[in-house]
Amino acid sequence: MERKRIIAQVVAAILLYTVISLILEKEYTQPIILRELGEGLIFGIIYGLFIWIREKWRKKGSS
Repeated sequence: MERKRIIAQVVAAILLYTVISLILEKEYTQPIILRELGEGLIFGIIYGLFIWIREKWRKKGSS
């Protein structure tokens, strides 16, 4: 998978996580938004690593 495609998926995951968390939280103050954005960033990094490892493993298995 291309690097741009992985980055796009990670950014989408961060945004979705943050928006859904804010909707469920039902509070929109600055500290809550920053906390949810930080959690979304951590989630996005973990998700990106998962995608990258999965792609490397698939390429290794097909060779």
